[in-house]
This record gives sequence, structure tokens and C-alpha cells, in this order.
Amino acid sequence: MAVLIVGFSAGAFNHARDFWTRGWHPYRWAPLPVFELYWSALLFLDLAVVGLLIVGHIRLGLLLAVAIMVSDVAINITATRLAGSDDFAAALLWQVAFLGFVLGAVGFLWPAKAPSAVTD
Repeated sequence: MAVLIVGFSAGAFNHARDFWTRGWHPYRWAPLPVFELYWSALLFLDLAVVGLLIVGHIRLGLLLAVAIMVSDVAINITATRLAGSDDFAAALLWQVAFLGFVLGAVGFLWPAKAPSAVTD
């Protein structure tokens, strides 16, 4: 669980740093505008995973983590191919490795029993 929290916190930090250093339009170079929108949204999506896992919404946090990593790797591979550049090659390898970790962790971290509703 700690690796997931640290990993998604690092992702949020990187996207926050992009906003801080490049302003509200940090990915102007993106091959498609939808990529910039997605990458900008990752700041908030990564923080959502961290928050969900910390407060104990494990299933929802894991589902969001998988959705983010699968889509992020797919979009980054597509962006790399469209841009015709290997600038992201090293980062992409780390993302693919983290995707593998996320997918593997789900089987170990998924609660066996759904949380019961709180009744008063």
C-alpha cells in the first residue's frame, strides 16, 4: 500500500511541478490537445488515489489506480509514437514497471469482503 501511495504522490508532485514551472498550460507540445487535458488532470487523479487509499476506500482507490496507469501508459506510448521522439523512453519504462506493480498489487490488496454500510 505504501508503494502505491508514494508512487501516486510522486506522480502528483511531478504534475504540480509542471504547473508551477510552466503555468496553467504546461503541455503545449502535446501531439493532441486531449493529451494535455489528460496529463493536467493527472495531478488531481493521482491525489484522488492517494486520498482514497489513505482513508480506507481500498477498492475504489485500486480501481482508480489501475485505470490511471493503464490509460497513462497507453497515452504516453501513443504520444511518443506521434511525436516521433524517444524523449520519454526512460520515463515510460518506469511507468510500465509501476503499472505492472499496480496490477500485481491489486490481487494482494483487494479486500476479500466489501465494506459494510455504516448504520446508526
